Amino acid sequence: MTDKKKLKLLILSQPQRATLEGLANRRPQLPTDPIRDELAALGLVAQQGAKWALTPAGKKVLAANSNRRNAGGFSV
Repeated sequence: MTDKKKLKLLILSQPQRATLEGLANRRPQLPTDPIRDELAALGLVAQQGAKWALTPAGKKVLAANSNRRNAGGFSV
């Protein structure tokens, strides 16, 4: 059996989540953004030329956050 690396669930603050969603939606970015720099330090976003893009880890975190936020229905 191989040990699978578990992705630690990151709890992002509201500004971090908003920035991550903004990057995912290709909103215009400011040249300096301390929150985006925090996300880059976490390895969730990467700079590609003049633009910023989500890394695969960033996409997973964004998907997990949106699933949790939109999770409705029944719990057993």
